Amino acid sequence: MRIKQGLKGFQLAERLQVSAARVSVLEKDETRGAVTLKMMERAAKAMGCRFEYRIVRENEEQTNKPRYRIVTNNDGRRGSE
Repeated sequence: MRIKQGLKGFQLAERLQVSAARVSVLEKDETRGAVTLKMMERAAKAMGCRFEYRIVRENEEQTNKPRYRIVTNNDGRRGSE
């Protein structure tokens, strides 16, 4: 998402108030599945986005509607959708 928005690593780091090296670690952790939900929420907010965590059924013949999801508003509060 950072790259799609044209943000450099150091720019996201400034928004998150962390070092550019920490952003690099964050992005590596994301690809390894080791990033925390809290950090994903912070990063999304810093990029003007919201973070959604979804659990959906594997069987596509059943509904595509998620059973559970966390929605974070731009102000960082959890909301519903």
